[in-house]
Amino acid sequence: MVIGFYLRVCEIHLVIRMEYLFDRWGEVERALAPGALLLLDYDGTLTPIVERPELAILSPDMKELLKGVSRHYTLGIISGRSLADVKGLVGIEGLYYAGNHGFEISGPRVELVKPEAERVRPILVKLCEELQEKLNNIKGAIVEDKGSTVSVHYRLVAEEEFEHLKNIFEEAVGPHIDSGVVKVTHGKKVFEVRPNVEWDKGKAVLWISGIVDSKGELKPIYVGDDRTDEDAFLALKEKGITILVSEGPIESNAKYFVKNVDEVKTFFERLINLKTRK
Repeated sequence: MVIGFYLRVCEIHLVIRMEYLFDRWGEVERALAPGALLLLDYDGTLTPIVERPELAILSPDMKELLKGVSRHYTLGIISGRSLADVKGLVGIEGLYYAGNHGFEISGPRVELVKPEAERVRPILVKLCEELQEKLNNIKGAIVEDKGSTVSVHYRLVAEEEFEHLKNIFEEAVGPHIDSGVVKVTHGKKVFEVRPNVEWDKGKAVLWISGIVDSKGELKPIYVGDDRTDEDAFLALKEKGITILVSEGPIESNAKYFVKNVDEVKTFFERLINLKTRK
């Protein structure tokens, strides 16, 4: 089995009409007049991409900006990390948090754990143990047990070792894909093993939007940087403001882009200014 054959392709509807957010700020500002529901990825959006997941620590100035934004807008963090991990890293009360690409959601008066993910959990535990044992001798390989999903990070793996890692991964995961129990997606230097359930960041974003804003009065905003964020961009394509963190325009379902985490901060500052200048 070749890994490219079963990676879920979420870019089917990709467009290339991205515009630089701050060049179009006037139209963005007008769209936000009724208020906004701001939903954010974590890694690569609130913190720069780093070599190891545990090194992605929220900076003090970013945390203060998030607190400032949360005083004026409804705010949620949508991450591939486990729910407990992302809540601990952000550490701000009163937000909506979605972990494992939305399989776990927690926030004011809501708690959700997809039951399908709970049923697959015993298989994921065994698979994680198998991958940890078989990849132990590949320097830089990191197997992360996130509860509802399993991640294999290879950012630190030497290029000449990647094929070996991929072959081991395919051999371990392939039978569970063939049986329909799990599926695999591909992020930035990471393979993600998930329950084979039609649920992703896009569906999680729509679920949170329905809970928070059942009348559709708030403009949903989503900011992310990775392939898994394309599901959210696509879900909000006709109804929200979608922003990719990227050095330049690329194929994406997002309408706008900002160049890096520092420009995400600038975006937050402008959002706060919209409220405080009135």
